[in-house]
Amino acid sequence: MTVAIETGGSAKTSKGGWSAFITEIVGTYGLAILVVIMIAVFAVLRPGTYLTATNLLSIAESQSITALLALAIVSVLIVGEFDLSFTAVFGMSQVLVIGLMANQHVAWPIACLVGLAIGAVTGFANSYMTVRLQVSSFVTTLGMSTILNGFSVGYSGGTIMTGKLSPIFSALAQRAPLGVEMPVWYVLIVSVLLYILLEYTSTGRHMRAVGGNRAAARLAGISVRRAVTVAFLIAAVVSAFASIVSGSQLSSGQSLIAQGYLLPAYAGAFLGATTITPGRFNVWGTLVGVYLLGAGVSGLQQVGFDPWVQDLFNGAVLMLAVAVSGYLTRLRAGLRRATPAAKKAERQ
Repeated sequence: MTVAIETGGSAKTSKGGWSAFITEIVGTYGLAILVVIMIAVFAVLRPGTYLTATNLLSIAESQSITALLALAIVSVLIVGEFDLSFTAVFGMSQVLVIGLMANQHVAWPIACLVGLAIGAVTGFANSYMTVRLQVSSFVTTLGMSTILNGFSVGYSGGTIMTGKLSPIFSALAQRAPLGVEMPVWYVLIVSVLLYILLEYTSTGRHMRAVGGNRAAARLAGISVRRAVTVAFLIAAVVSAFASIVSGSQLSSGQSLIAQGYLLPAYAGAFLGATTITPGRFNVWGTLVGVYLLGAGVSGLQQVGFDPWVQDLFNGAVLMLAVAVSGYLTRLRAGLRRATPAAKKAERQ
């Protein structure tokens, strides 16, 4: 009888172990697997054009600005806030940088620094309103977005700003070392820097603690104000940097260009929370999520779908990503509570 009981317990443990293992694999690598499946499907549908090095590299290059903006908002999402102004920072900074060079004949380094400064000021203002004045980040950044969009249209006159730009500025995004466009390199550099900050510094750990439980973080002596301020500053400055890269790519400033990036950036960030470290916003998962969006859009274009289908695809992916991210978080929490150590701790 004793053996039978031990065997049954072992079977249950084994079953629970397999369940946890499958959940871990699907949660960690499910999105990457989905990217591979999607690429395989479109490769079958368009064998001569889709699964080529040129097309796959083109997807990475075309999604570089989306990737930078998705990385920008990861920090804000980590601390449990929302930012709806990062695309407005992107649009305002772009027309300002191009306008200063083309119309006011400002040297390109100074123009770029002004664009980055606009981002920093916006990030600080967002954090001040959110932390000090206790205004919802949703309301704060929505208002800031409206203000910046107004300034952007006012400064540019609602037109595309063009003019004689420095060849050095144009080369910032139009060169291709090792056959890879510079924007892709910028994405990799920003990703590495953010990863180091979020995973290997006390600032990153404090940001995650604030996002996990703000009250507990305060009791532990963590400065919530500082963590939230850093998060909003990162979002705004990286968005401003993305505007410089975009301006160099296009050699123009477009006041309304930012409107199309809000949904894809959030979709990429939330997709990132479903992979690599499921239930947590993370850098490498965000890149996988953005590439999934890019691979899907490229495939839809090559198959021949109308452009409006891309909006349906991005919206559906965002909804699915939020749902799956929440489910994985609850599932992993349930599995942790079901472990023998957790049960023992509860009994004590």
